[in-house]
Amino acid sequence: MKIRLFLSVLSVCFLIFSPAKAYEGLEKDFASCTKGSGKIPNTQIVQACTRLINNAAKHNSLTGSFFALRAIANTDRASNCRDARQALKLLENPKLIKHAKTLEKMNCQ
Repeated sequence: MKIRLFLSVLSVCFLIFSPAKAYEGLEKDFASCTKGSGKIPNTQIVQACTRLINNAAKHNSLTGSFFALRAIANTDRASNCRDARQALKLLENPKLIKHAKTLEKMNCQ
């Protein structure tokens, strides 16, 4: 389930990418957050997604994807619950919203 959500979010990221405020390491963080699953430690994914969220020029559907990806990689249920709910506020794609609701159910009970 988590892999399907990750792949769905990843595909949307590439379709709607709007740049975050430029900072050194932006491209590396984007790659780590969106394509790091199974390749790098989850802690690095969480850190990369966090930097992308914190440096976003505005919170939009793409930022919502970063919140969802961070929730998938993180192990703290309380943080994952907050991230899933934030993703739900920002995501616009009905398929991604459905997956984010599942993510919320998994972490917010």
